[in-house]
Amino acid sequence: MHQFTSKLIPTITSPTNRKGLLIAALFLTVWLACFFAQVAPVQSITDFGGFLFLGIAGAIAANSTGAGGGVVFVPSFQALGMDVEHIIATSFAIQCFGMTMGSFSWLKFFQSHDQQKIEKVNLFYSTLGVSIPFSLIGLCLVQYADWQPISSINNMFSLFSLVFGVIVLLHCFYVATKSSHRGVVQLTKAEMLLIALSSLIGGIITAWISVGVGEILAVILLLRGFSVMFSVAAGVMVSACTVLAGVPFFIYHQLISFDVLIYAAPGALIGGLVARHIAQALGAKKLKLFLGGWILLVGLIGVFEF
Repeated sequence: MHQFTSKLIPTITSPTNRKGLLIAALFLTVWLACFFAQVAPVQSITDFGGFLFLGIAGAIAANSTGAGGGVVFVPSFQALGMDVEHIIATSFAIQCFGMTMGSFSWLKFFQSHDQQKIEKVNLFYSTLGVSIPFSLIGLCLVQYADWQPISSINNMFSLFSLVFGVIVLLHCFYVATKSSHRGVVQLTKAEMLLIALSSLIGGIITAWISVGVGEILAVILLLRGFSVMFSVAAGVMVSACTVLAGVPFFIYHQLISFDVLIYAAPGALIGGLVARHIAQALGAKKLKLFLGGWILLVGLIGVFEF
């Protein structure tokens, strides 16, 4: 534990990250000042204040593993008795804050490190260039072409989590962790097709259950031999673009619970800021175990509730 914190604290507080901390602090100060001055009665604070910590937990889990924040928000909101439409909409809205902050943090990671230690930056952007458009197509098919889920949202969420948790854990224990793409600077046609197809499916699933594309892309990249950090960062950024594109639909239909969002959003910003540093401090193997174990646990809980 001491070794973990000794890695994490200096990384977060290093001079190169102070600007990000300052921006986040200013954003939170303005947000909370407006909130408490205008829209936050004492009763609301006591009823919903816990969502601040839920936002932190969800964003840390999402941005340190590539899994969307819905793996925390969906089961939590279900336990509180929220209806499905409001759960998905509110999860999307919270992730707009956490995943966006996490994306900026991961971009800083790629820009500030020796390219020889990670996959080439242009390979990373090529991956995003293929993945993001197809994820958005999948999202739009559900939101605007009204593609309906093949099963109940609860069942889909649980089974999805169960399957991908098992895949990640198997990869961690039985597949070598070394990247086979070291020195490669472009995707093959087969990889581009695989990323496009998986992102399309992921975008559809994300529109249904508020998670999907980040996990699917991260797992696909891991199985293709990309590093954990590369895979997680790509999953985070594709998820961020997907939820940002999807949230206007929920705003228009007035499905977002703003009482929850007003507290969870600042927490998500905090979690998104520190998550990448947690991922770095954990290291590749521990991060894989955390990712797979968390998703598997969420899936098992849902399966036993069927």
